[in-house]
Order: sequence, then structure tokens, then C-alpha cells
Amino acid sequence: MRRARWWVLVLTMVAIVALFIWAAPAAAQWEKTPDARAIQAIYREAGSTLPWYTVAAFRSSHPDFDVAGFLAVMWCESGLGTTGKSRTYHNPGNIKFCGWMDPTDPRVWLRWQCGAFRAAGAPYGHYLSHYWGQRAAIRLIWDRGYNEDLAAGDWWGFASRYYGAGVPGIATYVRNLQVAHDRFVRIAASHGCAW
Repeated sequence: MRRARWWVLVLTMVAIVALFIWAAPAAAQWEKTPDARAIQAIYREAGSTLPWYTVAAFRSSHPDFDVAGFLAVMWCESGLGTTGKSRTYHNPGNIKFCGWMDPTDPRVWLRWQCGAFRAAGAPYGHYLSHYWGQRAAIRLIWDRGYNEDLAAGDWWGFASRYYGAGVPGIATYVRNLQVAHDRFVRIAASHGCAW
């Protein structure tokens, strides 16, 4: 009887292991693209803890997404999540906090906020992780039409809306956007993709 229970236990364990192996997702096609390799290289060079796969997956499903422009914004706002309070509060896009939102509000980048922190006298959103903060930044850039400005190279138009037209330092912000964008385009080209 003991021997039979032992075999049942062994067969159950083998079935569980086989189930996990069978259910393990295969690598998505976008994980092996030049875009993914370029994004990983840029994050690695910056020492960023932001999840590269969030950007790569979004690019795969939204081919018009301007990856270089988005990464330039993340660089200017938070050094790709490596600088300032955005590192602590997982808000690499430095998205403003707008109070507690109605759960049906379509602005997901606000709904995903779990609190706020103050910087330079203004409230900014707090996210549970860099995954959620970066995902919120992607959706903000895409959903609010900022992507079109970035893709068109309209740095001043983008900065006037995102950074603020009358905010001191806008000229430096625009210059930093252009420099970061051009650097990321060169890195992407070295990995076989054109951004």
C-alpha cells in the first residue's frame, strides 16, 4: 500500500512539472527583434531598471510608436528612471498627480497612480513599480497625441505641451531631447533597426 501511494505521489509530481513546462509561454516574436535588442542596449548603457520589454511589446503592437522619441523623453525626465524622486516613486515620465480618479476614467496613466509625491511644489504620481510607471508614460505619450509630435521631430511643439511653454529651461529641455533622440537613433542603427 505504501508503495502504491509513493508511485501516485511521484506520478502527480511528474504531471505537475510537465504541466508547468507545457504551460510556460514561448518567447514572443517581438523579444527577438532589432527593436528589442536596441532598447535593451540603451537601458543597459543607462543602468536603467525600467523593464525594456514594456516598450518593445508596445512597439510591436503599435508600429507607429516613436521609440527613440519616447526614450528621449524618459531620458530627459528621469535619466530612464535612474534619477530624482521618479526613481523612488516609479514615475519615469514625471506624470503629474490629478487626485483620485473615477475608476471609469479612460486616462489610465492617472488611474494607475497609487499616490503622490511633491517635487518643486507640484504633486506627481506615484506608481507601484517601474513597470506601471513606464506603462503609464507610454500610454500618456500615445493616448494624448504626443507621439505625433515626437515622430515629426516637432521638439518645440512637444515640449510646449509636455514640459510647459512658459516653464524656465524649456530651451535646454528641447536641446536635451534632440541630443538623446539622435543618440538613441544611432544605437538603434547599430542593432539593425531604423527609428
